[in-house]
Amino acid sequence: MMSIEKLNSAREFRGLAILSTGDAITQNAKNSWTVRSQTGVGEYEVRLMGDRRTYRCTCPDFQNRQLDCKHIFALKFSLKLKANVETDAEAEIPDKVDFRPANCPQCGEEGIIKSGKRRTGRGRVQRYKCLSCGHRFAVDKGFSRMKHDPKAITIAMDLYFKGNSLRKICDHLKQFYNLEVCQTTPMRWIKKYIKLLAGYSEKYKAEVGNIWHSDEMTAPIREKGEKGYYEWIWNLMDAETRFLLACRISKTREKADARKPLKDAKAKAKSRPDAIVTDGLQSYREAVKKEFYDKNAQVKNPPFRYDNFQSKRNNNIVERLNGTVRERLKVMRGLDSSETAPDFAEGMAVYYNYIRPHQAIGGLTPAEMAHIPIDLSGNRWLTMIELTAMQKKSRNATVNN
Repeated sequence: MMSIEKLNSAREFRGLAILSTGDAITQNAKNSWTVRSQTGVGEYEVRLMGDRRTYRCTCPDFQNRQLDCKHIFALKFSLKLKANVETDAEAEIPDKVDFRPANCPQCGEEGIIKSGKRRTGRGRVQRYKCLSCGHRFAVDKGFSRMKHDPKAITIAMDLYFKGNSLRKICDHLKQFYNLEVCQTTPMRWIKKYIKLLAGYSEKYKAEVGNIWHSDEMTAPIREKGEKGYYEWIWNLMDAETRFLLACRISKTREKADARKPLKDAKAKAKSRPDAIVTDGLQSYREAVKKEFYDKNAQVKNPPFRYDNFQSKRNNNIVERLNGTVRERLKVMRGLDSSETAPDFAEGMAVYYNYIRPHQAIGGLTPAEMAHIPIDLSGNRWLTMIELTAMQKKSRNATVNN
């Protein structure tokens, strides 16, 4: 992106001011753009002439001077920014090596060789051949029969969980990838792949510490247009790794509701904590006893605490997570319905554990701190989807045999 130090004229500064307003430039055709006036009243057409080096604008300033005006500078800055972003994206997201299948999906035998490439809308795809049955096939990396580029799909997912609205996600895809989709399309992508990823991440045991934190927060539900209707999100996190062991949604805060996230956490960690830090909700008392009582343990029931030794609130670790969830809910203006709320909880757990680096643990993800054996370099969303698709295909081949 062009820096302020390189701006040498008032028209360049005004061009940058136009660009900074957002949605000021619209492409009409291959070499034609509409640029909104700096005042926001009126529009001008900027065209790139045949020699591909000269721009012309319909504004009075360009017509009188025949020199680059602020609208032309705004367009140049926009094109340069787009080129820089695409270059950075290519550098940050390396090409993934094709996953060589271990078994034939048709007969299950292991003799697999490469057998040419197939041209698709997203480029050339490696094909394989089974030496036993002769079946030729391409590996499904999770995006089979998807119309759009996998990189665009995963970028939409990342922007969503970072707090952007669906409208802004669609605008981003249109500006930087020339991909025009309706607002419901990114949501369909998210629902499809979050279900896929949630099942894959559950198979690993998280190596966590002995102090867990649990807290609950409200989540507005826009169901049937009711105002003031909300449900409860239960978050249970390990203090040492910041790994989110459970994320559950319930309609009430009774003992049975408090037991569900505790049960999920116990299954994920396959261990018993020394203490569980909670707020003052009384439902935790019986819930912790029911899930973790062990007559053979030195401490039969992990104590739950409201405060630290100085009698101050000591649940800041999970409160910070609640803040991240609230950022997402604020943009969404609540969850759509009780039926889709669990999907949101699953998505937040995948994003928080595997995708989002955590400053408090040195820029690592909680999954890395918990020694979960998934290498998520580069585009983490894309890698997880590819690994999930490979595991699913391998499992299906085993079942068929």
